[in-house]
Amino acid sequence: MRKWGYIVFLTLLLAGGAVICALRWQAWFGMPEEPQWTGLTQDYTFPIFETDTTPEKTTILVLGDVHNRLTQADYDTLAARVPEAEALAQVGDWMDRGQDYYYQLLLREWSASALNGMPVIVTPGNHEYSKGVHKELSPVWEHAFAHPENGPEAVPGASYYIDLPAIRFIAIDTNPLNRLVYLTRTLTWLRGVMTQARADGRFVVVMMHHPVLSVGKGRANVLIYSAFRHALGEADLVLAGHDHNYMRRTPFVVINTAGKPKEQKFFYTPEAVDSVPAYAVIETTTNADSTGHGPLIFKTYRLTDGVLIDSLYVHHD
Repeated sequence: MRKWGYIVFLTLLLAGGAVICALRWQAWFGMPEEPQWTGLTQDYTFPIFETDTTPEKTTILVLGDVHNRLTQADYDTLAARVPEAEALAQVGDWMDRGQDYYYQLLLREWSASALNGMPVIVTPGNHEYSKGVHKELSPVWEHAFAHPENGPEAVPGASYYIDLPAIRFIAIDTNPLNRLVYLTRTLTWLRGVMTQARADGRFVVVMMHHPVLSVGKGRANVLIYSAFRHALGEADLVLAGHDHNYMRRTPFVVINTAGKPKEQKFFYTPEAVDSVPAYAVIETTTNADSTGHGPLIFKTYRLTDGVLIDSLYVHHD
């Protein structure tokens, strides 16, 4: 009888623990209750960059990892510091997780700020993907970022390119690259669209979440380094995130805007490095008749006070 008593007691204990875990799961793992924000809609569309004109100057605001840590006030500050910005480029992990709540949180802070309505060029980070054995990009992604479907399709609109007057932005979803077939297709596609952009006289700016050259301890991705370092070495600028630090070894740049800083570790000598949260600005100029353009100017600023910490000028011969 005593044996059965122990079994019943342990069963009740386990059942009670399971109930408590189910009730406290959100609190323990950081998933808040679904928000009830007045006036907030779930229209997640962030427009892509489209223009019928050829402006003499194009200015792009660049953000690294954010993880939902920028508020409306932060976006307003960035808008005031870069009032001429015509679009935003973001290198992934804009959301802290891929669930609907975090898209709503981003939409709330963004849509109430002075940057609302700005076209967005963005690539998925690992935090936009579900965790576990079978990783999937959140289905909200396609609604949030209506990008052109002109890339090697693993997920619609996740890898693509967009042409600006003097720049071709190429976004690569680095999350599925562990699948050999996708890696091969992506590399072939990348080389083709880079060659085409060169023939058109455009600068080539590539965005990918996982960097070719890692700046964080234990963050190196051997597969991406081996497969892409030579091809991307021909780009004018390669923007990445993930490592939660700032690093430049031209043309490779790792940028972090609001992610918690990671310990740094280098297997190479960077040209510029910093652990402070930062944002960047890309500027190009185009002749009125579209026959040529000036240099690509890339400047990095400290997020807290807007102080310049690094700059790069790229010229085409």
